[in-house]
Amino acid sequence: MAPASSSAAPVRRFTGAFVDRALESEFARESFALTVQPFTRFAVSLSAAVFLAYGVHDYFVMPAALVRHAWAIRYGLCVPMLAVVLPVMWTRLHARVHRPAMLLFSLTFNAIVLSLGALAGGEVGALQTSYAPLFVVLGPFIVRFDVAYELAYALLTVLLYDAIALAFGHESFVVMASINMAIASMGFVGALVARHMEGQAREAFLQRRTIRAQLEALDAEKKKSDALLLNVLPAAIAERLKSESRPIADGFQDVSVLFADIVGFTKLSERLSPQELVERLNELFSAFDDLLDRLGLEKIKTIGDAYMVVGGLNGGKDHALALAELALDMLVRIRELSAGYGEDFSVRIGIHSGPVVGGVIGKKKFIYDVWGDTVNVASRMESTGAPGEIQISNETYLRVRNMYVFEDRGEVDVKGKGPMRTWLIKDRRTDVHVDRSSLIA
Repeated sequence: MAPASSSAAPVRRFTGAFVDRALESEFARESFALTVQPFTRFAVSLSAAVFLAYGVHDYFVMPAALVRHAWAIRYGLCVPMLAVVLPVMWTRLHARVHRPAMLLFSLTFNAIVLSLGALAGGEVGALQTSYAPLFVVLGPFIVRFDVAYELAYALLTVLLYDAIALAFGHESFVVMASINMAIASMGFVGALVARHMEGQAREAFLQRRTIRAQLEALDAEKKKSDALLLNVLPAAIAERLKSESRPIADGFQDVSVLFADIVGFTKLSERLSPQELVERLNELFSAFDDLLDRLGLEKIKTIGDAYMVVGGLNGGKDHALALAELALDMLVRIRELSAGYGEDFSVRIGIHSGPVVGGVIGKKKFIYDVWGDTVNVASRMESTGAPGEIQISNETYLRVRNMYVFEDRGEVDVKGKGPMRTWLIKDRRTDVHVDRSSLIA
C-alpha cells in the first residue's frame, strides 16, 4: 500500500482503492452518482445500438450461406442480454450490480464476435475475432471497469475464445496462442488504463471533498460573523451594511424608546472586584436580553449600568405595548436577582414614544444608534423616575392606557422640555389580557 501523493489518502498499490474502507465507500457512492451512472447509461445504450446495427456489416462480409446463422448468433445472444441489462441500468439495482451487469454485457459482445469468427473462418473470421481484443481494451472507457474487473474480463475472454476455437476446431495452436496473447496484452493495457483512471477519479474526489470541507468551514465562519454582526446591529441594517459603503441613516416616525438604569449598582461596585462587578452586570443585562428577544424588540446599547431598548424599528405598531410588557418583566427579574444575590438594588425605567433617526455612522467599530428628541425625553423619563418604577410620557400613555393600572404623577419638570405630564405603570389590568405572541413590535 502507498499513498497516491503526499496530500492524498493512502491507496492500495494494485487496485488503487482507498485503504480506508469508509472513504472508499463514500468515493464509490459519489463517483457512481456523478460520473459512472450517467456516462455508462449513454455509452452502453450507444454501443448496443451500434452493435445491433452491425448486422448490416454481417450481410456484406459474411459468406452468403452464413448470414442467417450470423444474425441468429448476433441477435439471439445480444437481444436477451440487453433485455436484462438495459432496464437494470435505470433502476435502484444499478449501483449494486453495475460491474457484474457490465461484465455480462461485455462478455456477450465478445462471445458473439468470437463465435462469428469461428463460424466464418479465414479472413472474415480473423476480422470478426479481431474485435474481441479491441472490446477488451475499451472496457475501462465504455463500461468503466476497475483493475480487477478489467483483468477478469480479459481472462474470461481468453477462456471463451479457447473454448469456441476448440469447439469449432478451425484454429491452429499458433493462431490460438497469438490471439490469446493479443487478448491478454490488451487486457493488461486496459488494466493500466483502468488503474490510471481510478487514480484520477480518486484525486478528483479528494479535491471535491477538500473543497466541500473548505466551503463548509467558510460557511461556518460566515455564520459566526453574521451572528456577531446581528448581536451588534438590527438584521435589516446588518444586511444593508454588507452591501452599502455609505453612512446608513433612516427616519422613523413612530417608535418607542426605553431606558433602564440599575439603582444601587454604583454602591455595589465600590465593594466588588472588577471581575465580580462585570460578571454581575453581565448576568443582569443577559437576563434583560432574554426578555426582549421574546418580544421582538431591539437592544441598542448599554452605557455603564444603563440599558437602552427601542421598539418599532421594523414598522410594528405594538412597540409601546411591547416595551411596557418588557418593563414589567424587568422589574420582576431584577427583584429575583436582587434576592438571589442578597443585595439591595432595583431598576428605574423610563419610556417615551415619538419619531427618531436611526443609523450607523463612522468607519470603525460600527454601532447602531438612534438620535432625536424622543431619545432625550425617554432618558429623562428614566432619570426623573423612582427606583422600582416605570415612568412613561403622556405620548406613550395614550398608546397603552387601556392595558394597565396607572398612577398619574401630574407634571414633572423635564430638563430641556419643561413641565411634562407623566404616568407610572403600576401593574397589568386583571380584566385585560396581552397576547404577546401576536405583538408586532
